[in-house]
Amino acid sequence: MNYTYFAARSDAVAAAVLNWPAGPYEPPTPARAAGLLSEPVDGVGFSQELGHYARLVLGPDSDMDLEDWEHRIAATNDERRVVLRLPPALVRAVADSDLDHLHGLVPVSAQYPYFADPDPVGRLHAFAADLHRLCRAATGNTGGVYSYGWA
Repeated sequence: MNYTYFAARSDAVAAAVLNWPAGPYEPPTPARAAGLLSEPVDGVGFSQELGHYARLVLGPDSDMDLEDWEHRIAATNDERRVVLRLPPALVRAVADSDLDHLHGLVPVSAQYPYFADPDPVGRLHAFAADLHRLCRAATGNTGGVYSYGWA
């Protein structure tokens, strides 16, 4: 699966992305996109890679589990496209964190053994900044952060 992250005003707005031909990248009309709070950003895998980063953000006592089926709010019948909601506790923690702190977690996160990326530090550094921006947009507008996954 490939994952793109975005902020939206509600689960209903986020779920509507499944019906857009290019997902969150090209909303079909401004009226339908009114509930999007951000531009989409390419990201890391939801369950494994983001889950590892979430445990670093939330601390060692966190029992955060990002098994995607528990966070799924919508999917196509063939399940080749899904929309997942990031847990509100994670969104709030990222939004409330200092960006320097989040960037400080990147070297540890990049040691996750299942990264296929040849430059996980560079990729995660950019993603940490993007995720911070998305979480702040969501919390500032009483929305959520979502992941659009496609195969």
